[in-house]
Amino acid sequence: MKDLYVSESTVKRIKAFNEAKERGVHIPYVRSTFMSIGTRSIFFCPVQKRVITLLGKGEKHLYITKLFEPNVVEIKEQYPLDYVRTREIADTHGVIHPRKHLTGELTVLTTDLLVTYREKSGAQYRVAYSFKHSIDARSKTRTMQKFDIETAYWKRFGVRAEQVLRDDVSKIKAYNLLNYINYYDKELSDSELRKFVSALLDDVIEHPCSSLRESLKAVSSSLKVKPSHCMTLFANSMFKHVLPIDLTQKIKLHKPLQLCAVTECKEV
Repeated sequence: MKDLYVSESTVKRIKAFNEAKERGVHIPYVRSTFMSIGTRSIFFCPVQKRVITLLGKGEKHLYITKLFEPNVVEIKEQYPLDYVRTREIADTHGVIHPRKHLTGELTVLTTDLLVTYREKSGAQYRVAYSFKHSIDARSKTRTMQKFDIETAYWKRFGVRAEQVLRDDVSKIKAYNLLNYINYYDKELSDSELRKFVSALLDDVIEHPCSSLRESLKAVSSSLKVKPSHCMTLFANSMFKHVLPIDLTQKIKLHKPLQLCAVTECKEV
């Protein structure tokens, strides 16, 4: 086996990441130019106001479902781990540090999503998520070795590491959120959202067989707002969890809106 070494390009990329971090800017370590077209998932996020770089649809679905959890503050994707520390951890665990086997060049370990949460008290904490589409028997041992290194790394910073499989993420919920992401509007007032939700619920309860399109049209008329703004209100009431909507069911404009228990939503 070739001796492990750190390439000059790796040193430069880590330096660029750290310099950006000092400026308060996040640069994902895994760049789009290093990914095949089939694994790229790059899009502008209106919530975090920057381009997000993810390794495929599975990570994108995990990202979007985490993004709209009520207590999420920030998400950083493809977060690189300090390779000096990960090398020490690998040696301590008696496992081979990730590398290119033909050359011995060190491969920097990255955390797929580093999510910052805020507790009710205002205190913040982070969780490091490692996404895997699946883990087959052939690669299970190596996959777990890498995750053990990642877990030990984050433990030093008081951060919990979790492994998430594709089946753990609801595709339907992710699709529902992604379909309306371009309607995100941080400036909408709580009172306007409350007024919209009240009107929409009244119409859905009174006309349970009406399609969502018909219900939104009725609300647009009753509140005297443009249909486009009505759609914006609908999307953001969903993002803020003030509309008791069942996101595990596909949202379709030509079908009635599926509601869930009101207790599952919060007051604005």
